[in-house]
Amino acid sequence: MQRTFMYFAAFTGMGTVFIVTLIVAGLIFGTAPTAERAATSSPDGTQAPDSGPVGEITITAFDLGFEPATVTVDAPGTYAVNFVNDGGTFHDVTFADGTMIGADGHAAAAGEVTIGADGMSFICSVPGHADGGMRGEVVVATAGASAEPSHGDHERTAEEMRDTDAAVTAQFPAETEGRGNQVLEPEVQDDGTLQWELTASVIQWETEPGTVVEAYAYNGMVPGPQLRAEVGDRIRIILQNELLQPTTIHSHGLLVPPDMDGVPVISQPAVMPGETFVYEYTLRNAGSHMYHSHFMAEHQVPMGLLGAFVVTDPNADEPEVAQDITMILNDGPLGFTINGKGFPATEPLVAQAGDLIRIRYMNEGLQIHPMHLHGIPQTVIAKDGWTLPQPHVEDTVLVAPGERVDVLVDASEIGTWAFHCHVLTHAESPDGMYGMVTALIVEP
Repeated sequence: MQRTFMYFAAFTGMGTVFIVTLIVAGLIFGTAPTAERAATSSPDGTQAPDSGPVGEITITAFDLGFEPATVTVDAPGTYAVNFVNDGGTFHDVTFADGTMIGADGHAAAAGEVTIGADGMSFICSVPGHADGGMRGEVVVATAGASAEPSHGDHERTAEEMRDTDAAVTAQFPAETEGRGNQVLEPEVQDDGTLQWELTASVIQWETEPGTVVEAYAYNGMVPGPQLRAEVGDRIRIILQNELLQPTTIHSHGLLVPPDMDGVPVISQPAVMPGETFVYEYTLRNAGSHMYHSHFMAEHQVPMGLLGAFVVTDPNADEPEVAQDITMILNDGPLGFTINGKGFPATEPLVAQAGDLIRIRYMNEGLQIHPMHLHGIPQTVIAKDGWTLPQPHVEDTVLVAPGERVDVLVDASEIGTWAFHCHVLTHAESPDGMYGMVTALIVEP
């Protein structure tokens, strides 16, 4: 694999920064603090501890950004912070001094932060979110600071920026603990029913080297085990809930009886902690499908309760391929991931020249992900499990949340080819590539 690194050496960080929402009540655009809230200053320019907040800052977060990225205040001091999360998942605002204020999606929280004479930067500390654009800076007008956030680039030379990027890429493919999306063979019952047992629990999951986060998992892996069966099979999924909150399983894209659809109250009771629930039905439609939680799904699915359910039809005219690869895309508290890992810990695709590869994209995230393969076109053959009557070629394949798109790739071009989401803040940062990046390696 060492020889593949040279192909990445030419890549440079292309990180673009999403605009971030920060509104400073009574302080933006030069509004002075009121006299009754004015503070005395200590010799180092910060507010004296007994004077109280000099003003109020309201920080609004969304997926994935704040706005504006730069907040100008008139003077150093301690500010009351109102944090409003308009996003669909947990976000926080973490200041450079370590002050962190966070809230779940569509919720609010409050705190205080002391801004010194040199101002202070802030980020969202959820893995992947800062690299995705959740960065900003508080600037003190009297300090004559820059009006734009620097992200540290003014302190790095071009050579340092190049070397930082190269050091990250040289790790690819980096080893991490745990591997998701592994095929789980069913237990065949006496009556021919295919049975799988899935246990939902909280685990520690390494998304990239040294980054270990809390995750929800089926059978201890993110994504959960890949299930594979054929049209006409009778299947049974036994869900064991070891979480501290209720959950369910929805078979996304499959034709199932209404009481097997996994929606709390509408189709079944929520599966409480310590309980089990049995899903049983006959497979009626082939295709690239998914299974995931449908209880607090905006939280549980980005946390890892998701998996692939591939159903084939032995009577269908399917293309003969050398490899059938499932690529599950996700975003949220675990960062931007492909099959549960972020670059440089993502797995490369390795093929022989002339191989025909099928890739089943499945987007379990909250955001859209256009998947771009360098050097080789992709032929789109199916969408949401249904074969397209007219396949077509695309350079960048758009995969929206909940969508599944099947493509064929003819490994015709020898070399190592970058493969990434083309929302660039999902793949590039000021420190180089990260997140939804992998490679297709075509060997002679």
